[in-house]
Amino acid sequence: MAPGPAKQTTLLGFFSKAPKPATAPSAAAEGPPPPAVATPPPTTSKRRHDTPAAAQPSSSPTPAPRTDRPAKVARTNTKPSPSSSSMTPPPSSNPDVSRQDSPNAAATSSPAASHMSSPVAGRRRAARRVNYAEPKAQSDDEDDEDDEDESGSDQDRDEFVLSDASESESSEDEGSVVESEEPSEASEPDDDVIEDVKPVRRRASPRPPSPARVATPSPATQSISIPRSRTHLTKAERRVEDEKRKRMENEQAYSFLLDVRDKDMNRPGDLNYDKRTLYIPPTAWKTFTPFEKQFWEIKQNHWDTVLFFQKGKFYELYEEDALIGHRECDLKLTDRVKMKMVGVPEASFDMFATKLLALGYKVGRVDQCETAVAKGMRVGEKSRGGGSEIVRRELRHVVTSGTIVDGHVLADDLNSYCVSVKEETTSHGTSRFGVCTLDAATAEFRYMTFEDDAILTQLETLLRSLRIKEILLEKGCLATTTLRLIKNTISSTCQLTLLKPGTEFLDEDDTRARLHTLLGTIPDNLAQLVDAGGPALCALGGLLWYLEQLHLDKDLCASQNFAERAAPAQSSSTLILDAKSLMHLHVLQNDEGTDEGTLLRLLNRCTTPFGRRLFKLWLSAPLCDVDAIQQRLDAVDYAMEHPELPEIFERFAKTLPDLERMQSRIAAGKCRPRDFLLVLRAFERFQGAKDELQALLASTSCVSTLLEQLMDTWPPVAELASSLRGHFVTSDDGSFIPVQGESETFDTAVEGVHAAEARLEKELEACTKELGLSRREVNWKHIGTNEIYQLEVPARTKVPANWIVMSQTKAAKRYYTPRTKDLIRELKEARERRLAALKRFQDYVYARFRDDVPLYTRAIRTVAHIDALLSLAKSSMALGAPACRPEMIEHTTAFFEFTQLRHPCMGPSVLTGATEFIPNDVALGRDAEDVMVLTGGNMAGKSTTARTAATALILAQVGCYVPAAAARISPIDRIASRMGANDQLFRNQSTFMVEMLEASKILREATPRSLMIMDELGRGTSTFDGQAIAYAVLHELAAKTPGLCFFMTHYTTMAESLEGYPRLANRHMEVRVDDEQRHVVFTYRLVPGIAASSYGTQVAHIAGVPEAICTKAAEVSQAFWNEAQHMHAQRSHGPLPLATLADFARLIAIGRGQATVSAAGLAVLAHALQRP
Repeated sequence: MAPGPAKQTTLLGFFSKAPKPATAPSAAAEGPPPPAVATPPPTTSKRRHDTPAAAQPSSSPTPAPRTDRPAKVARTNTKPSPSSSSMTPPPSSNPDVSRQDSPNAAATSSPAASHMSSPVAGRRRAARRVNYAEPKAQSDDEDDEDDEDESGSDQDRDEFVLSDASESESSEDEGSVVESEEPSEASEPDDDVIEDVKPVRRRASPRPPSPARVATPSPATQSISIPRSRTHLTKAERRVEDEKRKRMENEQAYSFLLDVRDKDMNRPGDLNYDKRTLYIPPTAWKTFTPFEKQFWEIKQNHWDTVLFFQKGKFYELYEEDALIGHRECDLKLTDRVKMKMVGVPEASFDMFATKLLALGYKVGRVDQCETAVAKGMRVGEKSRGGGSEIVRRELRHVVTSGTIVDGHVLADDLNSYCVSVKEETTSHGTSRFGVCTLDAATAEFRYMTFEDDAILTQLETLLRSLRIKEILLEKGCLATTTLRLIKNTISSTCQLTLLKPGTEFLDEDDTRARLHTLLGTIPDNLAQLVDAGGPALCALGGLLWYLEQLHLDKDLCASQNFAERAAPAQSSSTLILDAKSLMHLHVLQNDEGTDEGTLLRLLNRCTTPFGRRLFKLWLSAPLCDVDAIQQRLDAVDYAMEHPELPEIFERFAKTLPDLERMQSRIAAGKCRPRDFLLVLRAFERFQGAKDELQALLASTSCVSTLLEQLMDTWPPVAELASSLRGHFVTSDDGSFIPVQGESETFDTAVEGVHAAEARLEKELEACTKELGLSRREVNWKHIGTNEIYQLEVPARTKVPANWIVMSQTKAAKRYYTPRTKDLIRELKEARERRLAALKRFQDYVYARFRDDVPLYTRAIRTVAHIDALLSLAKSSMALGAPACRPEMIEHTTAFFEFTQLRHPCMGPSVLTGATEFIPNDVALGRDAEDVMVLTGGNMAGKSTTARTAATALILAQVGCYVPAAAARISPIDRIASRMGANDQLFRNQSTFMVEMLEASKILREATPRSLMIMDELGRGTSTFDGQAIAYAVLHELAAKTPGLCFFMTHYTTMAESLEGYPRLANRHMEVRVDDEQRHVVFTYRLVPGIAASSYGTQVAHIAGVPEAICTKAAEVSQAFWNEAQHMHAQRSHGPLPLATLADFARLIAIGRGQATVSAAGLAVLAHALQRP
């Protein structure tokens, strides 16, 4: 009895049940049986499978001849013999019967092999395998030709693996050699097959081979032992050994990655190591396949960048980038011959790029510059059968966290900046800075020049007021203190990039040359900077060089959005908030770095993203001009009185996209057609909104001149957008195509497509007539986007022998005729020409839009301005009661008077959780004293009172209501604060040094319209030294320095000694104390006088300090107090107080002409000397 079929050992049984063995056909039906052949059990070699001739006797000592071509595995039934009729009946459904007379019948007679001959079952199994192509003379990108749709994308693959048919044609490495199957000479190649199918590479633990892929070896090839000496090897055996050695060499890691160096041969850790470049030795280039060469040509100049390489519908990461993708994004790591690889679908690129950018990586995108059809048209037909041409790919751009141009990738609507800083040293030793900022999402360039003080106040203010994601510095050209400040001020996620002086951080001449290259003619908004030069021009040069490396310079400069920006502390029209004030008052961020509980979170209620960005700028620089503030308040009043205004605006604005960001992408010509249509439709709605708002203003007798001005200056962009849309129509997929006659090139290309389609229809008619079928029985069938125009006929139909089966079902089969392939190629080429013509037309439309960008920009800014005003109105209504419109008064000196003032971020009207805030009356200047000395216990509310007043001033001067029953204000021009106690190790500065530097800066920059906040000055040193310094500073403020000041202190004796000064008022925060129970109640009310104590021991008790310690501390405190009172009593009978002596000495100096003083200052000194 003959042995049964071998047990199926492949994974085929896991995916589909193997069919039962077919019954052997009778001799009468099939003719004489084939010659008996001894068939050993199937075996597998890790290197090669040798297939003997089917008719060769097993006793022959000669092994089957080999060939360099891989085995062709039948996709469908075998081709009939040439002697058969030209009309062949359909193959039998029994695989064994249909292939019994095949020369390979001995190798395919098992049930599993029969099952594999089924195209459906074969593809079902093959889709779960990663296979590699046998080396052959073909393009490295032949996969792009056979497995791409017309857009240059591969077919979708299950779980990022390639099928046998697709991957075998998609390997881009000539020399990616793995195991192969070789056919016998007796096996004639079939026409209806998928060529170059390769078995799975098996590494550590190979799984059993599929019976369909295992050939029966001859005895001569079952066990070959290779001699140790090559002199004993035959030519064929030496070739096998060479191939084996070559494979092993190729599978080793790239040698230049084992010892990484930059292009100058520096290793990581060397002083001059450039992490952006990679050295690749010349010998390595000789071993690269075309695709490897394409990859490493880009990667060697972007070694610090994670490169996403487009391969059809996927983006793939290789080598070190693949390890990053595996580690950070949990992508499945696999091998691509000798390259480690991970892949993501094309549609998921933004998601994975965003994740890597958030982690601080640079992300590069390498796109295919042509489709496979376009490549074929470029290189000619000869390359399809050989040659090394591959699809062209180019680095489209590199994106960093500071240069994200796509708004979809950004996490929020606020600005993110890339900043370039240039430092020069002036003749008197200070630093002069040139700074250029870029918001890449809006293509907004801003530049400034300023001279800073010793502690770099303006630079720090700039760094804290902007949300900086990346900063560019000139390597080796910054002072140590400047570099320390930058490193410790920017966030931990901000990237710091050092550029080489001259070659990378361009000088003035090179920057001018670069601008002329990019822009041609220098625009008016940049002409002054180019002519004047200076550090700001160099900062712009460094930024332009960096953008060029990222392939973003042309895109971002296309809109020519350049403008000068006022230095942080040099504006005369806005309230200056330095870095410390922004931080201490929680204007933009709180102490944790978020916006929870900040003024920005409270007030920014804008509807549009560009409105939110504008409002942040308003809040960072409130107004100083009374008329400008009044105009905003008038608009706020009108919006609060007429709720129809915000309702109309929100109905219009809530569906607007981020026009500001998308406009910059259109100007660069990099906008998706769908997004462009969205922008045009949005601009078309502008006129309707404008008409509706104007009608409301006219019907209600609007008193807001600001709103009327905005309506008058609103440009008519709706007409421009409608006119532009008239040049094209919208297609089904959301893109646009030119109307008939608009583009002659496109119309010609469309005619070519129609002609190609008409030729295919004629072919369909001819085939229908040839088969003798009705028209309803013959149809075109499209499988995906690549295997299109398959001729579908009923399965029973006899077709010519030269027709190729492409796919089939139970009821129908689909073929390619010899003529069909050529017609389909012509159609694809015609569609490619149509696509190129459409791209040119889109570029033309974008250029038309770019011509009108200034008008579109004005319209966007008008809408943003209205949005910000309405945000102020919404915030004013949300403040709760009491809240009022501040009365703004023009006066020679600054002052403010608040009645029942509350902190806006600590009341029941905001989401802070607080249900009550104790209001206070606070006033400084004019009718009140200029300096308020605040004493009181710890936790009593001294600092909060000062912060509340300063915050109310910001609210009023930005144009908002204030949380008070009444408010009268003469605008201030600066808020300077010195609060908290901390050291700055990065500057080699102790806590006390930081205090003194900040106090010195405040005193030096104070003006008659400044508000200064001094909190517990002198606590960073000994008690006596600290009190002496605090006393001297307070005396300076009370007697000489102009401006308003809150001075919080625990030194009550100091407050008593200066109590008689006319510009100084003593106030304290009321506290109720039970000394016996050591219990303290804070009322948080501001009352006149000096606090009796700081109640430190009571607060320690509240904090949980042990009772014994608190008791001992109270005793020591009382002893100190008694001693101080005794000394104070003795001094009252002694010489004049120190302050009086100092004032008298100054009067003498004035009389001798050794000092100067104003009339008001002289009156203060005279009044101080008259105090008791």
